[in-house]
Amino acid sequence: MLDNSFEIRPVTESDIGAVLDIYCQSEDFLALGPKPKASMAMVLRDMETSRNENGLFCGIYASSGKLIGIVDYVPRDFNGMAHVAFISLLMIIPPLRNRGIGTRIVNLVESTIRATGQVSEIRTAVQLNNPAALRFWKRNKYRVFGNPELRLDQTVISYLRKELSDSD
Repeated sequence: MLDNSFEIRPVTESDIGAVLDIYCQSEDFLALGPKPKASMAMVLRDMETSRNENGLFCGIYASSGKLIGIVDYVPRDFNGMAHVAFISLLMIIPPLRNRGIGTRIVNLVESTIRATGQVSEIRTAVQLNNPAALRFWKRNKYRVFGNPELRLDQTVISYLRKELSDSD
């Protein structure tokens, strides 16, 4: 996936150090969850979880080639539902937040998912203690559904979804 100012592509083994740097720069986000400090083990675990869920763990690369964020998503067949995709993670370094990059990333991911023609709904999840993320997803036309869920790691999340249609 390509935008004039960045590219989204799966990370490789040679990118892992840069991915850890993105996680370290995003400890304000990580602090909302059960493990507030970034580690290589966390990065490797997230990458393995993505693989196990048939996800795409991707880097967001600036036109200069520098890694500026991470997006992880399952393009279809989320939890055995063929028509559902899931965005698991969107993390952008602090100096580039609130500049519309996140929305552009989501739009690119949605376009890629939409192009398969197999998915009618994209879901994501947000921790209840992250109101900024909740506002972000709502601005991008995702709507909360169901009840909040207490996870095994003691975080409480809400699920959001966006129905894909020709009018989007």
